[in-house]
Amino acid sequence: MRFGITDESFTAICPASAGEPPLVGQVQHSLGERSAHLTFLLPALTEPHPGLLALLDELSVRAGEMGATNLLAEVKDTDASLEVLRKSGFSIYGWETVWKLPRRMSQEATVPHLWEPMKPSAEPAVRSLYQTLVPPLVQTAEPYPGSDVRRLVYRNNGEMIAYVESNAGPKGIYLKPIIHPAAEAPKELLCELANIFQGLGKPVYLQMRSYQAWLTPFLKELAAETTVHFALMVRHLAVPQYSPAAVQRVRLENRQTETSATIIQKMAGQHK
Repeated sequence: MRFGITDESFTAICPASAGEPPLVGQVQHSLGERSAHLTFLLPALTEPHPGLLALLDELSVRAGEMGATNLLAEVKDTDASLEVLRKSGFSIYGWETVWKLPRRMSQEATVPHLWEPMKPSAEPAVRSLYQTLVPPLVQTAEPYPGSDVRRLVYRNNGEMIAYVESNAGPKGIYLKPIIHPAAEAPKELLCELANIFQGLGKPVYLQMRSYQAWLTPFLKELAAETTVHFALMVRHLAVPQYSPAAVQRVRLENRQTETSATIIQKMAGQHK
């Protein structure tokens, strides 16, 4: 097994053997965060790989050493690795559908200025909305991300009804909305989101979690298209409670680790 380490990521390679291709996986973790993320497994699998269990075990150990108590993964519901992740200790805590929003619509199709930039004073109301609408099982895996995230919010008669977080990349914009079922104009809210972000000239995608599935009819009315379905998975890690200083020391020690045969090679052989 070869691997690469930074302060916030660990990448492992399980060498090719017995006619099977090599596997590459990476975990990322930000200091102080509860959960690490399985950022990728390559190549995409159409059937179980004999070295995958060992690779996942190694990545989980490294995530724990970086201070994470959970390891999260988003897996396509048709991916062959889904059952392997189950066997390695991952469990499903939710489902996610990604929608692609349509091209910019006419302003007459919506009531303008429903959304506004979030101000610091709105933080308690936004946090309360998250805690009210997001199931406890999801909150355990994905705690409220805090005030340093860029958001738009929507109020009705002074009450916080919805907010949306956005991430932009070279291939598009990804929206993560939380909308209360009591919202009086959900179609208009979604329509204005499309107009706001399509104006940036990139494709716009919207994350819809299973607990927000009531938005599906409105997205269909807007001619949005589903692109992919994910199972949201978590592996709870049995790790000590690291202090920040201890976590930093572990990371420094890891960075000095030499490339050598590791437990992965032994474990991979056991799964052949």
